Amino acid sequence: MHGPEAVDSGLAIEVIERTARMGRVEARVGGATAVAAVIDAGLEDVISTASKELPSVAITKAVGDSGLILLVNSGKDRSSSLAFGRLVMSRVQAGRTPVVQVDNGLNVIWSGDDEAMIGIRDVLQGEVLDLRGQRPQEGDTDRKLSGVRPGENIWINGHVIGRAVSENVVISQGLEGELMTQGVELKATGIGRLGSFDLRTAVIRSGQVRRTRAKARSLRSLGRSICLIDHCAEESVYRCRDAAYVVTVGDDTSKIASALLYRLGIPVIAITDGDEDGISYEELLYPGSYVFRLLPGNDDQVGAEIARLYFADGNRIEVKMGIEEMAERVRAACGDRLLWERRF
Repeated sequence: MHGPEAVDSGLAIEVIERTARMGRVEARVGGATAVAAVIDAGLEDVISTASKELPSVAITKAVGDSGLILLVNSGKDRSSSLAFGRLVMSRVQAGRTPVVQVDNGLNVIWSGDDEAMIGIRDVLQGEVLDLRGQRPQEGDTDRKLSGVRPGENIWINGHVIGRAVSENVVISQGLEGELMTQGVELKATGIGRLGSFDLRTAVIRSGQVRRTRAKARSLRSLGRSICLIDHCAEESVYRCRDAAYVVTVGDDTSKIASALLYRLGIPVIAITDGDEDGISYEELLYPGSYVFRLLPGNDDQVGAEIARLYFADGNRIEVKMGIEEMAERVRAACGDRLLWERRF
């Protein structure tokens, strides 16, 4: 299952129920917002949320042990759905194992010989496109994004590097690995946080973190550690599952992380300065959370000070103080840079 939209739309559970007639089904989802969608839908006992693997990695691991692999997705439109499938399958050697993409009424057969395909079409609903024999090719020098709308944020590995100014967005790398783009108004701070990356394996997307909506649910926190999340919000749903609370740094980071951690029943101490890109519509903070709003341009500095003083420049410590005591330490670090604070 790829992306929260496949879960929110009901497509994921529909596919599971249809394929269950063929035999035993193992379902898993990758991606932080998709994990949130699974919890919201109450499907955490049906769809595994333990893995952070890319779809191509998950498919590759399943080849040989599966009679059928379904890649369930809900793309923005037909072109983006096909582009996604081609990108995933360009990294997979499936052989005889049938791999079928199920995507908003479009079913794409990417691999599998005729004998292995017997009975599979009976569980597919809508258009069936047979692309076996067409070897998907992934460009080594550039990535063209599909389904981009001007004004949307462009993400690379969880960092917003700019906004689209055209429907034609191309991401590439120079000889020294430097970021190169077409159709993007770049954001210097986002590029700085991105650092080095590998275009061949980078997760690149456009728009908001979750296009669809659902009523949020919360699980019970394990409360064994304290985590620090600094401009890597989606890591929180994997790295902080055992946290009592989490300190988050940055406006978008705090907004995304707090919504994800709400699903795990974990409050946050958010250090923000009002510089938000608007990449998430959700405003969810688990009861007991704090938000500290600083003068513009100060969240990184205060976050770095908290990391040095209390996390030994790392991102995880054992629970040695309650959230109220840590909030007092953050308040002191903010000093006269603090505009306001709020408790939830």
